[in-house]
Amino acid sequence: MWPARRTWRQKFARLNLWATLYASWALGLFPFIYNSSTKKLRRSMRLVGYGIILNLGSLWITLNYREHTGTTAIIEVFHRNPLAEQISYLQNILLLTTVFVMHFRNCWLCEELANTLNTLTDLYQRHLVQYDFNDCHSFDNYVIYKSLSIWLEFISMLIIRFGLSPPTNFKNFLGLVGVIAIELGILLIGMHFHLAVLYIYRSVRIVNRELLTLANQLRMRHTRRSYRVQELHYLYSRLLDLSIRLTAIYDYQMSLLMISLLSANILSIFYMIVYSISLNKILSFVLAINLIQALAINFMDFWLSIAVCDLAERAGRGTSAILKLFNDIELDVDLERSINDFALFCCHRRLRFNHCGFFYVHNAMGFRMIVACVLYLIYLVQFDYMNL
Repeated sequence: MWPARRTWRQKFARLNLWATLYASWALGLFPFIYNSSTKKLRRSMRLVGYGIILNLGSLWITLNYREHTGTTAIIEVFHRNPLAEQISYLQNILLLTTVFVMHFRNCWLCEELANTLNTLTDLYQRHLVQYDFNDCHSFDNYVIYKSLSIWLEFISMLIIRFGLSPPTNFKNFLGLVGVIAIELGILLIGMHFHLAVLYIYRSVRIVNRELLTLANQLRMRHTRRSYRVQELHYLYSRLLDLSIRLTAIYDYQMSLLMISLLSANILSIFYMIVYSISLNKILSFVLAINLIQALAINFMDFWLSIAVCDLAERAGRGTSAILKLFNDIELDVDLERSINDFALFCCHRRLRFNHCGFFYVHNAMGFRMIVACVLYLIYLVQFDYMNL
């Protein structure tokens, strides 16, 4: 039997996966090589050293050669509103902290990350690779969406950095290149967690489909197997453990990344309000378009970080819903015991992503964050009302 032909969506998603891999290698963010004999990822000290030198060099070039001036509109906002300049200074400290923490943990925890990825790959190769899962459109779609957001962020950075405030000399050009390299590296680290969650989601979907197939076979009296339920229970518990390990590796990075994206959107809107009301000026068409597209892309990247975790969480809830289908089926004692154990496990342990032990990542929490951002923007305007 010939294998199923890949659709354009699957080909495009595969292309983006390869692009993410090679870009991560080029920027020193993925210090692993694949050992074909053991079929495992292995940390390469050369790649680790290359990543440290490259990222520290980019940060040093950015801090020393970047021109510390903004566009004319931003300079006018700072002269008119000292609070905006102070907040911009705090925002820069937050961005530097985000860069340092993300690169430090990416390097420090690379061995643990390799072990986790090897365990996930081994689990998939041993138990799940035989199942054709080309119909997982959500996996391909979210890979494409995230890759598209990174491409748009990269283009937006080029337009804003070189279009609105072009470098005046070669040193400033190097500074802007360093800024773009650092920002692109941060986005790619976020892509790594995004892909890890998607692979967890795809494996849980396979478990759900197997459970649903088994329920249909039992209802039609085509099988009376119980060992398969125990195997699926084992796979599901291992997937939950891997999701917890991956979340622990990326929790600080993803938390700071989401805070940075939200704070950038708040401050951009606040600057626009000060420029339009305090200075009583009309935004130019070019400045307005650049501001709108930057806000939209940042919001898209933030919401994808929320939506992919909610997608995996809904797949976990689907496991509990599928197990309820076995209640209407006459089962033998061993099979009924296996189903009950699996159902109790799903009730007590759910597939959820908790960052830093403070909040779970899902759509409801994403809406709360957006509401909080709107409130913070209102507080800024009220606090600085006399200057407006």
